[in-house]
Amino acid sequence: MHKIRVWFFPIGLVIGLLIVPVAWGQEPPVRPRGQFLTDSIRVGKPFSYALSYRHDPAREVFFPDTTFSFAPFEIISQEYFITQTDERGSLDSTIYRLVSFEVVPAQTLALPVFVVSTPTDCTAVFAAPDTVHMRLLTAADRNAILTLRPETRVLPLRRQFNYSVFLSVVVSVVGLSLLLYWLFGRSINRQWKMFQLQRRHREFVRTFNRLNRNARERSSVSDAEKAVIVWKKYLERIEQKPFATYTTREILDNIPDEPLADALKDIDGTIYGQVKSKNMDVSLQVLRTVALRAYRLRRREIAREGKEVVAE
Repeated sequence: MHKIRVWFFPIGLVIGLLIVPVAWGQEPPVRPRGQFLTDSIRVGKPFSYALSYRHDPAREVFFPDTTFSFAPFEIISQEYFITQTDERGSLDSTIYRLVSFEVVPAQTLALPVFVVSTPTDCTAVFAAPDTVHMRLLTAADRNAILTLRPETRVLPLRRQFNYSVFLSVVVSVVGLSLLLYWLFGRSINRQWKMFQLQRRHREFVRTFNRLNRNARERSSVSDAEKAVIVWKKYLERIEQKPFATYTTREILDNIPDEPLADALKDIDGTIYGQVKSKNMDVSLQVLRTVALRAYRLRRREIAREGKEVVAE
C-alpha cells in the first residue's frame, strides 16, 4: 500500500501542475455588449440595434456585416464608428438598422463578434441576448387612424418637365414643316418674293413722289438729285445690277429708251450744270415710268416661275 501511494503522488502532482497553467492561459474572453435602442417596435418600422466590444488592442476582431443572418429581423443598413483606445483597451462599435415583419410579441437577438485567434481561424463571442417587444395596433390606435383619415389632404406634386412629350412635339413640328415645305415651299417662296417686291415698290413710289414734289414746288436741285439716287437704287434691287454706280451712258446701255435718254440729259444739266430746266418735273416722271415698267416686268417673271413649276 505504501508503494502505491508513493507512486501515484508524483504523477498527480505533475498532472496538476500542467493543468493549472493551461487553465490560467485560457481565460474566457469578455463578451460583447448588444442591445436594442428602443423598448418596442412596430411591424415594418425601422429601429436600431447597437453592438460594441472592448478588447485587447493587439487582437483583431470582426463584426457581422449586412450578409449575416439577423433572423427574425432583416438588415437595412449598418453604421460603423472609429475604434477608441485607452488604458482599458480598444472599443469597437456599430449600429444596425433593422426591421421586423413578424408579429411575435417578444423577439430576441444575440449577435457575435469574431475574434481572430490564428491566421486561419477565429472565435465567435456572442453578446447576451436582448429582447424587444412588438407593439401591435390597439383598438384606440385604429380608431385614431380612422379618425385622422378624413382630415388628410393631398399635397400638390412639383411639376416636372416632360422631355418625351417635348421631343415628340418638336419632331412633329419639324416633320410637318418639312412636309408643308415639300408640298407648298415653292409657292410660299414665290408669294414671299411678290410681297417683298410690292412693299419695296410702294416705298419707292412714296419717297420718289415726295422728292419730285419738293423739286417742282421749291425748284430744289438737291431734291431732284436725291430723287435720281432713289430711282437708281430701286432699279439696282430689281435688275440686280449696280445702277447706283452707273453713269448716264451705262444706264442707257442697259435700258435703251429715247425718252429716258432725254430725261437723264435734262436732269444732268440741272444737277451738274446748275441750269434750271422747265421740264424737270416731266423728266422725273419719265424716270418713274421706267421704274414702274421694270417693276411690272419683274412681277411677270415671278409669276412665270410659278407656272413653270406647275408645268413640271
